[in-house]
Amino acid sequence: MGRRTNPSAAKEGQPEPRRELQKVVFTTVAIAAVFIILSVVSESQSFSAKANHAQVRTTGGGKANEKANGICLNICEKRHQKRAEIFQGDLFDPNDLLKLASTEKGRLLDKLRKDYGKYFDPIFVDKENGGYRPCSGVTKDGQSFERLKRKLMIKILSMQLKVRQHDSDSSGCDCSIAEGKALRNDIEETDDPSLLFKGIDATPFYEKYVWATGGHSAAAAHGNLFNESYTAYMEGDIKDAFASIGIEFEGRNYAMGGTPSATDVSMCWEQIFGQDVDFFSWDYGMTDGNDPVKLFHYSYRGGVSKNRPAAMIIHYNGRAARNRLGAFQTLEEMGMPTFHANEESMTTMRDAFPDSSGFSTIEEINTLPEYVRNYKCGTSIEKGDPYCGSDKFTKWGCEKRMKQTSWHPGFKEHAIAGHGIALFLIDALLSSLQDLIEHDNGEAGTLLSQLEEEEKDLHSNFINAKLPDLHRNLFSNLDKLALSEGESKIDPSLFFKGKSICHTARLPSRTRYQGILTDTDKIGQQAPVGEETYYLGFDKVKATKTATENEEIRLVFDMNKEREDKCAGVIVKPDYPDSFYINSLDGWAKLSFPNEAEKKAYGYDPAQFEGIVIIHGKVCDWGKCPQGFLKPEEDHAEEHWEMKINDQFVTTVKDIGNGAAIVGGENGFRFQPNSNDRYDIEIKVNKEGHYFQLVNFVLY
Repeated sequence: MGRRTNPSAAKEGQPEPRRELQKVVFTTVAIAAVFIILSVVSESQSFSAKANHAQVRTTGGGKANEKANGICLNICEKRHQKRAEIFQGDLFDPNDLLKLASTEKGRLLDKLRKDYGKYFDPIFVDKENGGYRPCSGVTKDGQSFERLKRKLMIKILSMQLKVRQHDSDSSGCDCSIAEGKALRNDIEETDDPSLLFKGIDATPFYEKYVWATGGHSAAAAHGNLFNESYTAYMEGDIKDAFASIGIEFEGRNYAMGGTPSATDVSMCWEQIFGQDVDFFSWDYGMTDGNDPVKLFHYSYRGGVSKNRPAAMIIHYNGRAARNRLGAFQTLEEMGMPTFHANEESMTTMRDAFPDSSGFSTIEEINTLPEYVRNYKCGTSIEKGDPYCGSDKFTKWGCEKRMKQTSWHPGFKEHAIAGHGIALFLIDALLSSLQDLIEHDNGEAGTLLSQLEEEEKDLHSNFINAKLPDLHRNLFSNLDKLALSEGESKIDPSLFFKGKSICHTARLPSRTRYQGILTDTDKIGQQAPVGEETYYLGFDKVKATKTATENEEIRLVFDMNKEREDKCAGVIVKPDYPDSFYINSLDGWAKLSFPNEAEKKAYGYDPAQFEGIVIIHGKVCDWGKCPQGFLKPEEDHAEEHWEMKINDQFVTTVKDIGNGAAIVGGENGFRFQPNSNDRYDIEIKVNKEGHYFQLVNFVLY
């Protein structure tokens, strides 16, 4: 492997970076002293043993005695040995980490070669570059892969930091350094495993790596069981490799049926996918249309989120493919690590499958491995005779599930996509570990600090980079707003770069699962129907016949054609278009936004917001709205429905494009927060027998 350069430091026309990892050497006492001081402030710099353990706390005000230190040496040795036994290696030795992760890759390859037989290599192995199909950087010679590796190196070094922190006080001993030191003079010998190995579980994790899938119904695996999505296959493939080095891997499939990427998803990016995402995908090829601005807004809002994730575009083929790739390439040029599941590679993979219709008997077909058998019949994928159509979906768990349509892929198609992504990520992990071996100089804290500084610099460049003209296409009606006298225009860049917070009813979403939306301790995750532990809300059928209690805007769910309740104990399609609901029986119904949980979770500072409120109305299936359904702009009139924000009547609701409507009051489109720094939103439906449903309230 060649010398690693710093891609974030290089500027246009300057191939040489500001610094290289190999040249980071602290040679003076003054610099060492500065490092020690900074370690008190910076968690990452405290990773350095010299800074982190310069002093030992004692109960008597003096240094720990030799006896106590001797006892701690024994305790810490046993603790270190126990962890080494669990992991079969030393978490602080990058050579051991590489061996551990490589072993898991070998096990995965053995499994895949069994699942695909002799067809594995023709399907997955790219002989031209020695890698695996179909994933790669969005540009051939771009810097995305180096950026991804740096983020993985940060994750690995952070894992090591947290192991040290975990061991910094074990039964009164500081075991975060090899020799172990006493924190008190009254340390006693112990052989009690519950004390010696406290906190060391059978499968301990010290860091977490999160992949989040964004997409429409095909990405959500409609028609299949939820654990047959490509996200689930990918997570199953890769989690053991990450776990082998103390990192938990989570594949978070938050795709939503019938939903484009912008703007009801993109404006609520952190509230839907979370603030801890490391890598996310765009898979909205069937719902985004030809305009790439939706993809750009969705990806940009993900890129500026708290954890600065990488992004991958999947299933982007069709007439819009060139423009979609162009938008992703622009993001890479701005500083974001971007990748694609190459559509040409996907075609090559499909072509490598055997034609099941070419076999004479069913016995011959059954000799094919399961994930190869009846995938392709003639030139058709997952359809056609003799059995490709009938074997498209599995039949265990529950048969004849909803959404088993021609445009929803079956489990074999999901499997090849998931395996391909997993192999790409495992190779990125191994390459990152190899870099750590080459740059291992014993000062992991210094390296972590530098990598984090590089990452911050790159992210700063990204968020400060000029937006392409494309961004002005997001809201085509923004310039047509009738502003109040003296009111400044709304800059379209606000919706890309500006601070926002979203109150969304949609599922899946982190804000729902974590109880943030409802400010409750009822939390949970995706689960079979009837086994949910998060707050569900009200059944819409019952809500239509009753008035709200406590004058609150109700959160409602719909069972009809949405929740597969016949599949007991199995997760099927856990993406639901839940909504906020107001009917003519309610009178004035109210919600306060942001609530206390939202303020805390998202670091709400009212000074960072302009007071612009965006709403997203519920969209009718195939444009066919039921009787009594009211729309935001078309039906906003006193005789239909009306709205107030902090006691100021909303006088206009304007559709600005891509599903978003902006609300304006007597003083313009910017509202002031109340004395509690909130926005009290009140809605009343005046037309008898009618109702109003909203998906999101977004504040900029």
